[in-house]
Amino acid sequence: MMDAKEGQAMHVVWRTAMSMDGKLATADHDLGFLETIEKQDESLADFSQFVATVDSILLGAETLRWLLRGGHGWPHGDKTTWLLSHDAALVNRVGPTAQPLNRREDVQQALAEMEASGARRVWLCGGGNLAGQVLALDRIDEVEVTIAPVALGDGPALFGAMPLPERTFQVADCRIVAGNAVLVRWMRTRQR
Repeated sequence: MMDAKEGQAMHVVWRTAMSMDGKLATADHDLGFLETIEKQDESLADFSQFVATVDSILLGAETLRWLLRGGHGWPHGDKTTWLLSHDAALVNRVGPTAQPLNRREDVQQALAEMEASGARRVWLCGGGNLAGQVLALDRIDEVEVTIAPVALGDGPALFGAMPLPERTFQVADCRIVAGNAVLVRWMRTRQR
């Protein structure tokens, strides 16, 4: 597979935030722990810079439902998005978007369609279960995580709870962001 920087292959980035103990939310799916990050403006600016680097999004149904429950809608409707969901009505709940919101039930089909569409840099925007499915297919090229200075104990994990084959990554970046959080970026290492 060619490097995404050469414009030849789709590059999938799992970008999220988690607690120090690898949880994406509390057991009841609350994200209030993110408020432990000191400089919210700096954190949001870093996130906005990241979103500007992607051309397509693979979105998990639970993530979209969480956004809709919070009254947020789909804030990235300017990017072509593939929603992984069995719920046909979920797209209608979002309403119109500037770019297509494509619903698919199979992650392999969604990834194949994304690649065929010419997507080059994809943000995997979903929960740990979706990330685990994509990792099991060995389609995650990069993991970028902001780690908040808090431990939650229980809750959804970075790659869900499914058994996974071993996948190795190499640290590409590690730095303090927003005063008291850490951003770590890993790149997938594959045998050539």
